[in-house]
Amino acid sequence: MSTTHTAQDWHAHYAAGRDFRPLSDTEKTILTKHLTLPEDAQAARALDVACGTGELARFLAAAGYQVDAVDWAQSAVDRTSAASAGVSCHHLDLTSGDLSALAPAATGGYRLITMRRALAHLPDRTRTVAELAALLDEDGTLCVITPHADHHPEELRGICLDDTEIDLLADGWQHTERIEAGDLTVLLLRGPKTDPVAYSEKRTPKPSAMAGVAVVVTNDRGQVLLGWNPSRIVWELPAGKVEPGEAFEATAVRELAEEAGLQARPDSVLLLGTLCDSTHGFTRVTEIARLTDYTGEPTVREPELITRWEWHSPFAVRNLPQPLFTASAQALNVVWPGLLPDVPPAHHTPRPTGDVPLKFGEPAAALRLREQLVQDLTEAGWTDTPELRAAFSVVPRQAFLPEQSLARAYVNEAVATVFDEDSGRSMSSVSQPEMQAVMLRRAHLRPGAHVLEIGGGGYNACLIAELVGPQGSVVCMEIDPYVHARTERFLAETGYAKRVRAVLGDGTGGAPGDLLPADGFDAIIVTVASNDVARYWTNQLAQVGHLVMPLRIGGFTRAVGLRNEDPTLVSTEISPCGFVPMQGAGQWDETPAPIGDTGYGIRWEDTPPTALDGLDRALASGGVELWTGVTVRGGETLEDLQLWLATSLSGFCRMEGDPDRPGPVRLPKRSGAEAIVLGRSLACLMTKRREHDEAGGPSTWEFGVQGFGPDGKAAADTLAAAVHTWDRDLRGRATPRLTVMPAGTPDSALPAGDVVEKNDCRIVVSWPGRDEAPGPAVGRNTAEGRSDEQ
Repeated sequence: MSTTHTAQDWHAHYAAGRDFRPLSDTEKTILTKHLTLPEDAQAARALDVACGTGELARFLAAAGYQVDAVDWAQSAVDRTSAASAGVSCHHLDLTSGDLSALAPAATGGYRLITMRRALAHLPDRTRTVAELAALLDEDGTLCVITPHADHHPEELRGICLDDTEIDLLADGWQHTERIEAGDLTVLLLRGPKTDPVAYSEKRTPKPSAMAGVAVVVTNDRGQVLLGWNPSRIVWELPAGKVEPGEAFEATAVRELAEEAGLQARPDSVLLLGTLCDSTHGFTRVTEIARLTDYTGEPTVREPELITRWEWHSPFAVRNLPQPLFTASAQALNVVWPGLLPDVPPAHHTPRPTGDVPLKFGEPAAALRLREQLVQDLTEAGWTDTPELRAAFSVVPRQAFLPEQSLARAYVNEAVATVFDEDSGRSMSSVSQPEMQAVMLRRAHLRPGAHVLEIGGGGYNACLIAELVGPQGSVVCMEIDPYVHARTERFLAETGYAKRVRAVLGDGTGGAPGDLLPADGFDAIIVTVASNDVARYWTNQLAQVGHLVMPLRIGGFTRAVGLRNEDPTLVSTEISPCGFVPMQGAGQWDETPAPIGDTGYGIRWEDTPPTALDGLDRALASGGVELWTGVTVRGGETLEDLQLWLATSLSGFCRMEGDPDRPGPVRLPKRSGAEAIVLGRSLACLMTKRREHDEAGGPSTWEFGVQGFGPDGKAAADTLAAAVHTWDRDLRGRATPRLTVMPAGTPDSALPAGDVVEKNDCRIVVSWPGRDEAPGPAVGRNTAEGRSDEQ
């Protein structure tokens, strides 16, 4: 059914002065009995979908609800507005519009959503009902009133639902109540289910049908076509067996026309490879066909197999209340790797990337959410140039996070996509937008620039592509084959495959030689935390080019912008951040060295390790405790103090242990404590709350130091003195300058400052007022205290 035609028909219906079947006394009695608000209810919101001339909306308003009424016919909205004081009316296409934009501004959602005599008219009722369910509050009710097929003649079948369709609708809810009202059925649905979709096989197939093609076709809203097979009780993609001598592309086009009435050309089909698995003792071979260029509307052509076709949002497929055919689930995970969890395995033999262009489609909600994200970033000062705002406005973030809802995809947060199976730690993610904006700005990207990105995913690379334009180039290096495969697929889906070159490999070795620009890269952006400045990056960076990276110093990660002033790199801006760790040659071991059997350990970070013999006895014998008098307010940024201690103190380390385990060391709740080891003695930093605002304001904390061992007092004094120096000379007034020089650079060639030794470089940390003339802080900006868990 054509959505546009349906909307026009209803518009003409109401514009001609025609009405809608009025509420019956039976309906009013049922609604009053089951949906009346308690007397003490506060500001309960209701949404009437397909409101017609507004009779039901007015009934709900009289019952005490604050009512929003929506219809896809403008004439209906006009008539409802004119006759329904106190009802807020909205014109919205129910099948392709942004239903999520109707969500109440206040927290929660609608207490009640009604849809009367309309559901049977919707071509994609499963998706629409799921979108409405997302608008309900925790205790909300979706009330569906529909004509029942058993009480109407065959010629009116198109406006009715039968028992099978009603049961299908109720599958997605924890609590359902069905009430018969003459020739109508009233459904009260509560508690939408969010269980992961199940996968199901069909009956034993014929051997001749074991080689087939599954067609993943999407519309201009990015929704995928699925058919309901009632005899097998599964949703499935358009698919069919390959006829003898038939090309896979021809099979895809033929099956799509025969099953769903959509017309396409073989040259518009992109083949993504072959899946091979087994079912019922047979080997099953499925070719995956991707298609976005077609004509027509889905139509049931083989009712003995498929009784209805619907467009589904890919993310919503994760929570389909009915099973999904296993082979279809496997195909969907080829198109959108990571979309569906725990899919039965199948071997995938990918095909070389084809030249068939795909049309990227997205729903109206994605455009609205992306616009809101850009507005939020701009108001916070992150996207402070027209070029940055334009890039974030164009690149569809949700396309690189198919396993996330639209709302989650556009939150200003990092979203993890790959986790370590043993530790559960995030190993890859799409970065926090504000941190991406910071790093892109520090890269000083211009149209025509050549850029190397270390760490894939695709979204950030597309932002870079927008900033450098068609005359520029982007190389994206990724070490993880799965992340690389995702990146390639998402670049193809969004149309960026020819603007971003995705390369599988260890980025610590730089880009392959054949992709290196003659004068080097104008910018290199590292999007994984690195413990070193790899010499290959320095060697491949153009003169006056910029390297932007999350650099670990002393175990603390900072987003650092560096400018190439051959043979040195000099920092331009520094701010705290948090990124997933580097893999491959740049990987580091964070396992602490144990202090005997005490349960404590030491992480040396950039300090040469020393023997820990005797420290266990030092801890057991107790120590000294002193308080510095230096206080901080809760939430105050401490990145300068961390970097100061890590680079200026000999023997600096991080002390690890369970903060909740009884013991002599007062470890903070966060991970580890700043510490120094002095021979067989150590001192570690601690804090204690001194003031607490009971009204919810920030608390005041004082720094203290614990010392253990024969020289524990001296170690504690040294650490306390460093805290005092920071408080007196650096706090809030100074950001260090980092100078990165090649490993082996003689001391005589180094500027003044503290030297941090890495494998490929020597980093000099210079502080204004101590190593440099006092002046404006280098790179201090509004990113203080923020972190980005990529």
